[in-house]
Amino acid sequence: MGGARSIDFSPDGQFLVSGAIGADCLKFWDISKGKDIHIINGHSGNSVNSVAFSPIGPFVASAARRDITIRLWNVLTGEEIQTLSEDLGHHRVSTIDGIFSIDFSPDGQYLISTNWDDSIILWNAFTGEKIRTFADHEITVKSVAFSPDGQYVVSGSGVWAASEYKDNAVRIWDVSTGKKIQTLTGHDDYVYSVAFSPDGRYVVSGSGDNTVKLWDVFKFIASHEYPDEYPDIIDRIKSSRSDLFAPRDQFETTKEYADRQQQSAEYLRKELPLHIEKLKSERMEQIAKSRREVSLDVELVNYDADNQLYKITVGDITEVKYIDRENARSLYENRHNLVASGIKQLTRDLQKKEIINIYLTNPETGESYPIGKQLDIEE
Repeated sequence: MGGARSIDFSPDGQFLVSGAIGADCLKFWDISKGKDIHIINGHSGNSVNSVAFSPIGPFVASAARRDITIRLWNVLTGEEIQTLSEDLGHHRVSTIDGIFSIDFSPDGQYLISTNWDDSIILWNAFTGEKIRTFADHEITVKSVAFSPDGQYVVSGSGVWAASEYKDNAVRIWDVSTGKKIQTLTGHDDYVYSVAFSPDGRYVVSGSGDNTVKLWDVFKFIASHEYPDEYPDIIDRIKSSRSDLFAPRDQFETTKEYADRQQQSAEYLRKELPLHIEKLKSERMEQIAKSRREVSLDVELVNYDADNQLYKITVGDITEVKYIDRENARSLYENRHNLVASGIKQLTRDLQKKEIINIYLTNPETGESYPIGKQLDIEE
């Protein structure tokens, strides 16, 4: 086995999974002991480029170089649950193809992946369905990651500096539409690694040009989420400090003007989140007034006893949930009395209705399972 290509912590922080160059297996490590405790084989190729623990259940996803597949594994049994393959998504364009990067959505239901063919694909992790493709990069996409709230994806692309053509860009995407909302340029070589900050306001990127860059993406996300109000907010901020944002005075030196531009940028950066938060609070008041509880039909579609996965449909949402056999049996026996409730409210743009915070409750045990979009409700 060659050098480790990718590693990831388990959700509880007790274990690591690694994929390596020159090996088609995954290794699991006990952090407290510093030893590998388990190996899963299954890829056909000479490198596992990316690995990711699922946020829910004992599952790991892995992506390989030569077989161009993403595989979902049950860590406890070593069984392969799902294969996301070339015929459904990424395509082979050279002998050095490979899926470079994968990441789970925060709810564990979806995977995002990148390949040598410059594509980014969103998958349903458990059904293997390809949801959508994100298309705008001009060359190989080497890294991808979800935002903490799962609403956005960041990606990085590029090829070796010796190539005649390179992209070397970071892009931000809206997951729900697959549309690009911003391109960030400044690296002089391929962008090999990207990630969101825990608060979702910043993106960090690492490049073959030996630099790590921190990007303030809050303004791009804010302008995307509040396209109509955003220009007015900027105008209000600038008008509140006309001394900072005024055009250059003829008696102002170049250095004085540059210093004032820096001060105005810092002021805008500080004030923008405050104004957006105020707008958000106003919208949340309107959303709260529209809010009401709803009941939804439940269908238990199929249970995979080996992997303890239940395919469940609630309303028009179908998800695969990790549920142990005892609780799964109880759900089935009480299938005619199952209760699913959610909250119907206006969307953040106040243009339509959505159902959020759906919970399926077992009437016998009281056990509840989240389905679909889960949002913090601000009272």
